[in-house]
Amino acid sequence: MLVASASMREYFRETLTAAMRRRAVRLSENAQVYLVNLCAELSRAENLFAGTEHGERPALVEQLARAQEAEPHEALRIYKHMGDSSLYLTGFFRESVEDAGGVEYYMSMGGGAYANVAGLMRPTAATSSALFAELSDRFRELVELLIAMSLHGDQTRGLDDVRVLSLVERFERTGD
Repeated sequence: MLVASASMREYFRETLTAAMRRRAVRLSENAQVYLVNLCAELSRAENLFAGTEHGERPALVEQLARAQEAEPHEALRIYKHMGDSSLYLTGFFRESVEDAGGVEYYMSMGGGAYANVAGLMRPTAATSSALFAELSDRFRELVELLIAMSLHGDQTRGLDDVRVLSLVERFERTGD
């Protein structure tokens, strides 16, 4: 499984680099590493809803309410998950996001969640705080990069989201 994870990271690194080049976008190295790891991690469907009850898929507004009532450490985790899942779903599964509240809603919630993460970071974690501020400030641009990554190569043209996800899951299981 380690090989599959490394291969997934390589794949996402290559597609991110290509998307950045095509769109003439520059990101900090920290943001690039974060996006690659995010894509590799959330490409496993079970990780997309990690930290929730089995089968539970709380709406972003429910997650926001939980974060606002939580202790800072837990709020940080919830906001980060909100930003990550909003970014990933909006970039790779736009149609499902449109059906579940709309792209603008997801972008607003995700960008705001990352801004909250930046604000909750300890002052000694300036690098992390700067990373999440960048993710918040450039959320729309990052979504566009993920969209460009999802369309990378002729192999994915004409495939629906369910088929692409099944191919990713098969690759993780078999390495093929």
